Amino acid sequence: SLVAAGACDSLGGHRKQLIEALDSALAEAQLIQAEREAGQGSLFEAGAGGDGGEGGSPTRDRFSGVSDISALSDVPAWTEAERLAREKEVLGFFISGHPLERFRHEVELFGSRTTATLGIWSEHQVSVGAVVTGVKRQISKKTGREYARLVLEDFHGTAEAIVFPEAWAKLNQVILPDAALLLTGGYSDRDRGEDQAPFIVENARRLDELKSSGALGVSLSWGAPTHPQPEAVREIAALCSAYPGPAPIYIEWSDGNGEAVRLRSRRLRVAPEDDLVRALKDLLGAESVHYVKAG
Repeated sequence: SLVAAGACDSLGGHRKQLIEALDSALAEAQLIQAEREAGQGSLFEAGAGGDGGEGGSPTRDRFSGVSDISALSDVPAWTEAERLAREKEVLGFFISGHPLERFRHEVELFGSRTTATLGIWSEHQVSVGAVVTGVKRQISKKTGREYARLVLEDFHGTAEAIVFPEAWAKLNQVILPDAALLLTGGYSDRDRGEDQAPFIVENARRLDELKSSGALGVSLSWGAPTHPQPEAVREIAALCSAYPGPAPIYIEWSDGNGEAVRLRSRRLRVAPEDDLVRALKDLLGAESVHYVKAG
């Protein structure tokens, strides 16, 4: 639990390596303890003055070797999702990051609510990007059908939601524990005007699908009198061609006096990776490149 929570990160190696080393470390410690309890000391220990000698002892030398980082097995580290899930399991919260961090753009662009405002009634459909940290399946006493109550978490806190039987029958393979989702739904008319109205989920979509589906686009913007030089335009085109994918490229231009135009490239579509966006920002400036909702 200490390793999974990150308390042993300063020992070197990554958490999965430390977990893999636990069995051998505990086995060696048990062997040393058994030797001590049996009163077995070596001639070397006796010559060095036992446990109080300055020359050290095989017991201590062997035990110190358990934490030798070079002896850790060569295993791949946990993915970010695995690491955070382990933290949540042993601590009850995330500590080294948040599962939504890599979806921050999607959460901000596609979510109209956060967990802090999800309970405020609305006559319109709303959306929230969140991690599902709890799924409680229940049976309706009225219909005998299964429905679910959810606990959602985002950057602002936690909130509860409900998925009624008809929607749950369609979404129970999408709404899973630890899933990062864009949840869309509304509120019951009987809760009109309430500040703690239950959020009723009607649809759910995995956040990692938004980039791969083309729902997310990349916008390049500038205004008069400045504009990219021809060489920069060629570099932009080359960069975009090196990251083929489903996301449209938009050009947004303004004359600074209220006239603006937004054009979508007919030829270029990209994979909206952070590396591409960083490279484009290096060419055009940080304020000139941003993610947008496609369409």
